[in-house]
Order: sequence, then C-alpha cells, then structure tokens
Amino acid sequence: MSPGAALWSGVRAVALRSPRTNPVGSGPGLFVLLTVIYYAVAVSLAMLMVEPPWAIVSFGVMTVLTDALLTLFAAWVIARIMGRGEIVWGVAAVLLAATIMTSILVHAPLAWLAATFAAGEHVALALLAELVSRIWWLLVLIVVAHWLAAASVARAFFAALLGYAVSAAMWWWLPAMPVLTTTVIEATPPIVATNPPGPITDGDDEDTAKAPAFDAEEVIYNQRGLLDAAAAKLKPQTPGVVDLYVVVFAGDAQENVFRNEAEYAEKLFSQRFGAEGRVIVLENNAATVATRPLATLTNLTWALDDVAKAMDPAEDVLFVYVTTHGSADHELLVDLDPLPLDQIAPDDLADALATKPGVRWKVVVVNACYSGGFVDALRDDSTLVIASARADRTSFGCGADSDITYFGKAFLAEALNQTTSIPDAFARAKKSVAEWEDRDKEEHSEPQIATTRSIEAKLATWERGLKPGAAVPFVPVAPAE
Repeated sequence: MSPGAALWSGVRAVALRSPRTNPVGSGPGLFVLLTVIYYAVAVSLAMLMVEPPWAIVSFGVMTVLTDALLTLFAAWVIARIMGRGEIVWGVAAVLLAATIMTSILVHAPLAWLAATFAAGEHVALALLAELVSRIWWLLVLIVVAHWLAAASVARAFFAALLGYAVSAAMWWWLPAMPVLTTTVIEATPPIVATNPPGPITDGDDEDTAKAPAFDAEEVIYNQRGLLDAAAAKLKPQTPGVVDLYVVVFAGDAQENVFRNEAEYAEKLFSQRFGAEGRVIVLENNAATVATRPLATLTNLTWALDDVAKAMDPAEDVLFVYVTTHGSADHELLVDLDPLPLDQIAPDDLADALATKPGVRWKVVVVNACYSGGFVDALRDDSTLVIASARADRTSFGCGADSDITYFGKAFLAEALNQTTSIPDAFARAKKSVAEWEDRDKEEHSEPQIATTRSIEAKLATWERGLKPGAAVPFVPVAPAE
C-alpha cells in the first residue's frame, strides 16, 4: 500500500465509505511516513489559527506522536477483534490516514464553528458542533472495522467502541502541547517608571509612600458588602464549555506595583482569555478601599467559595494569581496600615483553596520572594502551581520605584500576550527573568512550576475552545513613586 492509497482510504473512511486498498504486506515504514505527514498537517492547520510570526514548539511533536501511538493501539485492538491480527500495520496506516483527514475535514472546521457559536453565546449550537466532531471519529472506526469483516456488524461495532476508547476517550485526558506559537521578534526591557527595577525585597520599605487617611472601622465593616457585590457580578458558567474563573490577590498596600499587577491581570484575563465577568480582584491599596474588597485571608476564602458556587467545579478552571512580598520563612505579606491583618502561610493558602463546593481544576500562581516554599502545600494531580522564585531565593522588581514586578511583566505582560498555553508562558517568563537578572547581575530567582498530565490535559481542552483576544498592553494604573 502506497502513502497515496492510504490517504485516499482515509478520505473514504472520513466520508463513511469503505476503504479501497489492500492492507496486506504493509509494514511500520508506511506508518512512520504517515506520522511525519500528520505532523506537517498539524503545523499547517496551526498556521491558520496562530498569529504570525510563527515559532515551532519543540515539545509539540509529542502531541502528534502520542496521537499516532494511540491510533496504532486502536488499530491493534480492532484488527484482533475482527480476526485480522496479521495485518495490524496495514490497518494502522489506514486509521492514521483517517486521523489526518478527520483533522482536516471534520475537527478543524467544527472546532472553528464551535468557537464561533460560543463567542456569539449560541451555547446549544457550540455543543452540537463539538458533539458531532467527537462522534464522527466513532463512525469512521465503525466503517474501518466493518471493512475488515463485512459480515460481522455487531463485532465491528464492538471493536470500534473499544478502538474509540483507546484513540479518543483516552486522548482527552492526556496533555497536548501546541505545535506552533507566535514568536517573539524582539525582547523589551522590564517596564519601570524611571530606573530598572532593583533587588528590593521585603525589608526595603524606606521609600514607600505614606497611605492616605481612611476610616479603618468603616473599611472593615464594608468588606462583606463589597465582596457580595463582586460575587453578584460573576457570570454563570457555560454548560459544556470549559470556562476560566480568576481570583487575583494583591497583598501589600505600601507599593503600587502590586495594585498595577492585579488590575492588569484583571484586564488581561477578561479581554484576551474570555474571562470577562468571571474575575474577582482583592486588593490592598488606600486608593481603592471603597471600591474593591481587601486582600485578606478571610476575603480570599470567601471569594474562592463564591467563585466555586458560580462555576462548574468539575468542568471549569480556577486561576488564582497572588502578588505581594514574601518572607524567607514562607509567609505572604498582607498589609494595609493601620489594619492588623494576618499574614498567609502555605497551609493557609491551601486551606483557602479547599472551597465548598470543591473545585477540581486549578492554576495557582504565587508571585513573591521565596514563593517556592508554597509549591508542595498547593500541588496535587489536578492543580498547576507556579512560583516566581525558588524557596530560598528572592524575586525582583517589587520595589516602590517599579510599575510591575519582573515575573509579572515576563509572565503576564509578555508571555501570555504571545501564547495561550500556561506552561509555555511559564517557560518563556522563566527565560526572560533569567536574562534580566543576568543583565542586572542579580542572583537568579529560579521560578518554579509543578504540573501534572491531568491538569495540562484539562488546560489543553480549555485552550482548544478558546478564541483569544488581541494582546493587552500593560499600562500602570498608579505610577511608581
């Protein structure tokens, strides 16, 4: 069987017509060649969805290889059940060709259609397009199984179901890296007000601005009302769609850098990542005490519970972004003078994330000095944890003369405007931060990530249904002092 014959058989299978080729004598060479063709097709399709200039994602090849291996396994299952175990490689070649053609003729158009319907809030039509896309591959498998033994209709249906469980249902739970992303043409320096941000850490507060006066008792009294008002504005989740809900926490009121970062995160996730109406910002800043809930451990716990009630805790993804100072003994600074606020330890943050109802899928980013000390307390099979520094290292850019931290600029303002993949954005940010630290002759902060196959698969599902908005430029809300 030639590659052309295999691909034509794939077209016929996608059209629900029986393949017309002889699989006898086919070996692994044809399957390998079709895998290369599959990768080329995947890159070509990505070019239609990713804004140029393009860059190949090296780990993206694993997405194609994993799919090809699952297809090979499904071919083995179907061939054995249909009594044609001697032609597994031939069946695998036809199935892989059908996979290629299904991605071109079915999955890509229906994914675009589903995203278009979802963007127009036509939820039922979006779900229908997604359902047809998934069911079509089962129909293709039934056609191929029936081709191997036309007289055994019931057996063909059973073989196709098992093949589907292997090649499709299992794939939904495995991670999928993009094969293509938008490249960075020119790196820009960290955004600051005057001089490059220096290694200001938790003890450097001589230059912080004096907070304006406010009625401390009135601020505390208003917290439940402000939080209830923020929760009441949350949009309900969309059935059948993986929605992103975001809680942002800016803990230190003495420096505007944290307010800037928190409010930029709100804009970024609302405008570029489709989370508008699904973001709550908790913020300690004298200028916003009357308009935003404070960033306190109690408010964080309440806010996370409120978000958990609005989202589908089994389907949607919760993204928590914390930005503040951190101490060497792994406590996050929570400060708004003259209020006596509790600091946050790793176990405190883990307890706050144990929402009622419990949320399964989470991304937690802790941007603070020594934040690596929070990773072990927060990680689990369905949570991706990012820390801006190793457990024994400081991070930079959090001084009174900065508009945004090193990591906040690298991860939020740059990387997430170039890619929609959170693991890819972390890798980009880590590289940028290291370059800036080398330039400024600082000890590397070494940002950390803890991830799992399950959460990356969930994020890949969310990303496939996402219609990203344009890049959101960083503009400080409050200028550095």
